[in-house]
Amino acid sequence: MTSDVITYVAEDFGIRLTAVDTVDGGVDRAARNFRGRAAGRTYAIKWSSGGSAAGLVVPAALAERGARAVAAPLRTLDGRLWSEREGRRLSVVPWVGERQGVDGGLDAGQWRAFGEVLAAAHALPATGDLAAVLPVAGHHGDLAEARRVDTLLRSAVPADATAAEARRLWLAHTDQIEAAAAHVEKLAPAVRPATVCHTDPHLGNVLAAPGRLWLIDWDDAALSTPEQDLMFVLGGAYGDEHIGDRERAWFFQGYGTPSPDPLPLSYWRASRGLVDIAFLAEEAFTAGGPDAAWRAKAVRMLAAQLSPTGFIALALGG
Repeated sequence: MTSDVITYVAEDFGIRLTAVDTVDGGVDRAARNFRGRAAGRTYAIKWSSGGSAAGLVVPAALAERGARAVAAPLRTLDGRLWSEREGRRLSVVPWVGERQGVDGGLDAGQWRAFGEVLAAAHALPATGDLAAVLPVAGHHGDLAEARRVDTLLRSAVPADATAAEARRLWLAHTDQIEAAAAHVEKLAPAVRPATVCHTDPHLGNVLAAPGRLWLIDWDDAALSTPEQDLMFVLGGAYGDEHIGDRERAWFFQGYGTPSPDPLPLSYWRASRGLVDIAFLAEEAFTAGGPDAAWRAKAVRMLAAQLSPTGFIALALGG
């Protein structure tokens, strides 16, 4: 695999890598991630069949407009933002950051930079190359995942204590989950996606270094409403322990005056909450797949998302 990456990067990007290491891709099962080195430089290499090309087109557009908080993709020898290899997109960006924002939080300057880059994304005109690649965000996939996992948890026998706890948590919150699904379907007709959004800007997708910040993983960028991004700093998200009133104030110093519309905010919280609990429940329930430590963490995260401070409760209470 790494030898293929070395060959493809040389042929497509003109970069002769001297070392390549596999990097844990986190929850993105559709991507293979690598760290490559060449001539004193380090690169993040992604070979992906997931998301859309918007994940490269949007940060490139932002970088062209002077945004510093993105890692702009390098172009291929023939000027493209990615190449196609074995039916997947191969892309190369500079390796940036020293840690995730979820590991220790962000300082005032980094929060302002976070707000600035999301404001810049929301101001992008959805025309030309962007219009050609941006999908329109919606709830249908999230709701389908929640229903699929509900069927799994009700029909399958838990293989161990971790799986049993995931199933118990899910069934104990059946009324809340069903209410969230109905809530999403009720609000959907009034939501009008027309803004370029990241759609997944939690602190796990933020990289930090002294005096700098980068928002990465734009693979799910889409036409949406600003609230789908802003909800990640307004409470209920992964990494929320690092976000208080002070951090939100710093963020909005960079973003601008907050004016989230309560209706789409509630819609996106419910939709995201459903797909998050579906993912976490299935990960925890699946013995013999993910490692034991991750499955145990998934149960804890599932409990947090089903708590009164999670996205679903915030959506239904708003």
